[in-house]
Amino acid sequence: MDGKLIAVANMKGGVGKTTTVVMLAEAFAADGARVLVIDLDPQASVSVCLAGDRLLGEMIARGRTLEAYLALKLITRHKPDLRARIQPGISLTIHKNAPLSLSLLPSGPHLRLVEREILYELTERKFSMHAIEDRLWTIFQDDFVPLAKSYDYVFFDCAPGISPMTEVAVRASDLVLVTSIPDFLSTYGLNAFVETIWRRSSRQASQIAPKSAPHVLVTRFQAQVRQHQQTLARLQAEAEAEDAGFKLLETRIPQAAALADALVPSPGAPPTFSAKYGAHVPSVLIPLVAEVKDILHGS
Repeated sequence: MDGKLIAVANMKGGVGKTTTVVMLAEAFAADGARVLVIDLDPQASVSVCLAGDRLLGEMIARGRTLEAYLALKLITRHKPDLRARIQPGISLTIHKNAPLSLSLLPSGPHLRLVEREILYELTERKFSMHAIEDRLWTIFQDDFVPLAKSYDYVFFDCAPGISPMTEVAVRASDLVLVTSIPDFLSTYGLNAFVETIWRRSSRQASQIAPKSAPHVLVTRFQAQVRQHQQTLARLQAEAEAEDAGFKLLETRIPQAAALADALVPSPGAPPTFSAKYGAHVPSVLIPLVAEVKDILHGS
């Protein structure tokens, strides 16, 4: 059975997207799954968190990144090997006396520039916007989707907003998690995101519709903050409406210094999974993994 593709996205940055990807990837790996993380964000945050500055710098220098692959594939029209750019054994976190089974396809700071150059190049070659979208979709289906045969879960850390690669990943994934802090600004673009990707697809035959409605995951939740309480209640009401554009996960990721610290590589001995996440393993990560698995695989 092929693995599952999971895109983690939002129109807005700074809403716990990368934290969620790292936590979920390591939690699924600790649960015994083979996990691949693909960084679609030019900020390369998840790449730095998992690989560290030195290894990521080496991979960028050797052209072992997503943008190097895309440039060769679409600009210079070579036939690069996507799998050769995947770094296995990327996690230093230990679980049951062994490193987590976690791999990474990193990105670097030039990803956004490469995406722009791709648009310029294909436009000069008389590609229409629909033809460009079709080209990216074909590449994604031919090179990225087959990765699910080698991994149980493939996570896409998407860039804020809707970049060309983000849109393709969202449309192709089995599950789209939209991370959001429960406040006014963080949820402001949620309806626009749903309208752009999901409802537009249902109206236009040329658009490939996502496989399912997006699931909102509340992050950095502070139960004592009144605005968080009110925003969460509004999200729950919207998700339960007949014309709801999204579903709401029951698990909440709290605002916690321990979770932020978990993203910073430890200078000492490799941490264990239980020591790295502490009390959040039973209270957040195990329930979240179970909820995501239930959505993907059914009860």
